[in-house]
Amino acid sequence: MIKLVTLDLWDTLITDKKDNERERDLKRTDFIVKTLNLSDGYRGKIADHFNELDKSLKYPSNENDWTITPEAQLQHLFTTINAYPSDKQFLSILKFYTECDLDNPPMLVENDINICLEKLKENYKLVLISNTGRTPGRVLRKLLKELKILNYFDMLIFSDEVKMRKPEPKIFLTACEAFHILPEETTHVGDSILMDFNGALSAKVNPVLYLLNGNPPVTPFIRSLFELKDSVGKYYDKN
Repeated sequence: MIKLVTLDLWDTLITDKKDNERERDLKRTDFIVKTLNLSDGYRGKIADHFNELDKSLKYPSNENDWTITPEAQLQHLFTTINAYPSDKQFLSILKFYTECDLDNPPMLVENDINICLEKLKENYKLVLISNTGRTPGRVLRKLLKELKILNYFDMLIFSDEVKMRKPEPKIFLTACEAFHILPEETTHVGDSILMDFNGALSAKVNPVLYLLNGNPPVTPFIRSLFELKDSVGKYYDKN
C-alpha cells in the first residue's frame, strides 16, 4: 500500500514561460558586469558559464558538484573569468542571482493543481524533492507560497540544502526515513527519466513518469497529476 508520494518540482508542478531563464540570465549578467565594473567583453564569458551550468544541471556528477549551490556556482564563475569580488559585492550578486525568479516567476503546469494536491493529501504524505539550480530552496519556498501550493507538502527537500541531488538514491530515501515509510510504500512522480524515474528505481521507490506530450518510453506514466491516484492503484497498491 502506497503511503508516501514524492513529487518533482520543475516541469511537473511549475514551469517557465518561454525564454524566462534566458531573460533572467541576461539580467544576472548585467548586474554582475555593473557591480564588478567589468568590460562588455566579459558578457560572453558569463554566457559560457550559464551554458556550462545548464549542461551540468542536466547530468549531475561528482565532477560538476560546483552546481549544487548558487554560492559554488558564482565561485566557479569568478574563478573561470578571473574576477575577484569583495565579500560585499559577492553577497550583493548572490542576492540578485538567486532572487530573479521572484520578479519573473514560473507558472503552474496545471491550473487546478491545488485541487489535485488537496485530494492527494487526503490519502498520502506529500513530499517535494527538487534539484535546484540558480534558485535555492529559500527562494523556491517563497514562489510556492505565492502560487498557493506550499502548504500541501509535509516536507520539502531541496538539493542545495541537503547537498545531494537526484538521481542519488539517498535523496529519495531521506523522505522515506523522515516518515518511517518504506521505499516500496513510496511513489515518486517526475518528468525526467534520468533524475526522477531511474533515480527512484535506484532507491527501490516506485516511479511514475509525468509526461504531458509524446510517446512514453517507460511505464507507468501519467499525462496529468489528476491521473496519479488511479495509476498508483493500478501499478503499485497491493492491498
